[in-house]
Amino acid sequence: MSVTVHYRCDGCFVEAEGTEHLRLQFVSVSGRSHGFGAPRPVNSPESVAPEGWWAFDPYTYCCYCPKCRAGIEEGGER
Repeated sequence: MSVTVHYRCDGCFVEAEGTEHLRLQFVSVSGRSHGFGAPRPVNSPESVAPEGWWAFDPYTYCCYCPKCRAGIEEGGER
């Protein structure tokens, strides 16, 4: 089973796929590959976002494409 990330801009609704699947890695308490432990994230939605995309705007937590992000950072409208 794979977890893929699909981005859609909350400004202009353009869409893009993540650069890779989200993954977990088992981390054992003893440091071995088995035993007691728990899965830990290897990557995050922010780390697999296409170049220039904001997976989560720091104020609104919305997703923005590079064009809308540039407009926001410049202080203009999207």
